[in-house]
Amino acid sequence: MVMLPDRTLKGLLLAIALFLGVDAIRPWLPAPTPVLAQGARFDHVLIVSTMFLYKGQQGLLVLDQRNANIWFIPKVDDKFQMPVFVIRVPFEKLDQAPQ
Repeated sequence: MVMLPDRTLKGLLLAIALFLGVDAIRPWLPAPTPVLAQGARFDHVLIVSTMFLYKGQQGLLVLDQRNANIWFIPKVDDKFQMPVFVIRVPFEKLDQAPQ
């Protein structure tokens, strides 16, 4: 066993005692304030395609997962315009047997 100098040993024991003391005091300290998380505002929107061509215009194709609507958002001069409804996808038909 390697003999440590007396000063190093006392410093190491003091550091261990301090860390144990801080850990022992923690239950009596006030609890941190809880953080409440909110979901993203548009977490129901899924980007299907970032580069889509619809009626001669380029833009985004997105799916609204709440009601299965497909929307096209045209991009003109690096600015997005008002969304255009494309189609509603009948997801409930996926439960049926294939025909």
